[in-house]
Amino acid sequence: MIDEVVSLLNGINLKVERDVPMLRYTTWKVGGPADLLVWVDNAGGFMEMLEITREFELPFFILGNGSNVLIADEGVRGAAVRLKGELAGINIDENTIKAGGGALLSSVVTEAYKKSLGGLEFTFGIPGTVGGAVMTNAGAFNKSISNVLSLVRTIDSDGTVKNYDKFKNNYRSPLVPREETVISSWYLLQNRNNESIRKRMDEFREKRRQSQPWGMPTAGSVFKNPEGDHAGRLIEECGLKGRTSGSAKISEIHGNFIINEGGATAGDIKSLIDMVIEEVASKSGVKLQPEVQFIGF
Repeated sequence: MIDEVVSLLNGINLKVERDVPMLRYTTWKVGGPADLLVWVDNAGGFMEMLEITREFELPFFILGNGSNVLIADEGVRGAAVRLKGELAGINIDENTIKAGGGALLSSVVTEAYKKSLGGLEFTFGIPGTVGGAVMTNAGAFNKSISNVLSLVRTIDSDGTVKNYDKFKNNYRSPLVPREETVISSWYLLQNRNNESIRKRMDEFREKRRQSQPWGMPTAGSVFKNPEGDHAGRLIEECGLKGRTSGSAKISEIHGNFIINEGGATAGDIKSLIDMVIEEVASKSGVKLQPEVQFIGF
């Protein structure tokens, strides 16, 4: 079956790789092989890919920048899909910026800065894609994507294009149905002085450097903050900062980060996550909810 799927995908000019270790494409630097890694660069190609995967009942997931996922050491059956080309493009029209689902948030805020458009500075330093940001209502420092989002275009599993222009600002929750794929989104920004935008970007980046394990292989925050509290505080209160499993370690800088110190496995990280959930629930009565997506477990 895989051979036939590859042949059909190649036939519609999609780049396809086989048995690709996901550790190359995740910020945690862990994860076994996906049967296929498919690169899609336009909406038409995405729809054709959907038809092929449906015909062969081949599961797939959108990988994004691999910054909010934990992929099992055994790998994952089916296809990992990455968006490129038109689906990662960035265009600006007056004070509106349009970004493809595969565009990096860091690139979007940088392009906005070049055009003296402010409002996305809080995303500077978040290592994800636009699609991932929409699917998690990404945010920091009491701001979130939903605050500046004006329109999202998706494709559902049947290949139907849908538009959304109203969003509930729910903490770390998808702004569109989870089973749909974000192909593009629009942000309404404000005209601002370049110098003030740059200053804000630098301030947010410096806050991250001071409060997070900057430059280390992590997936960002592992757990959602429970209402009225912070996951990092609960983890620290339980004395779990610095706890290890294999080569995975709970950061001593911020308890809500797990670091791959070099050679960690997904199993190492998963065991720390499970341990944190159990310990925090036992000592505080709060059951932490993971923010990361588990794939292949």
